Amino acid sequence: MPTLDSVNCFRKAMQRSPTFTERLASDSYPSRFAQAERQQFHRPRTSMGVAGHWIHLAAVLSPLIIGELIKDPERKWRAIRLASVGTAIASEAIWTHRMMQKREEQEERMRECESAR
Repeated sequence: MPTLDSVNCFRKAMQRSPTFTERLASDSYPSRFAQAERQQFHRPRTSMGVAGHWIHLAAVLSPLIIGELIKDPERKWRAIRLASVGTAIASEAIWTHRMMQKREEQEERMRECESAR
């Protein structure tokens, strides 16, 4: 039967890490920032870090750049489709890598809890 310490350790290990906005909402800022309301973003493109931001920017700008560089309509649409698939694959790869890192961190916390028993 698990002890109370092991149950609490398990709960702590399974807790999700605070989001960026939750960390910003903490009292870690000096008092001059305390009165200002922080703007909340509903769909941030920075959830995957800087690389996710650049991939999103490349996905948005690629049709404009391809349209300027390639004048043949058939080649232009083919390049736009390839750019869209390429950025989608890159985005999924970054997301998968991020999830693997989170899972490893969670497993490490679980191992720490189990070793503390």
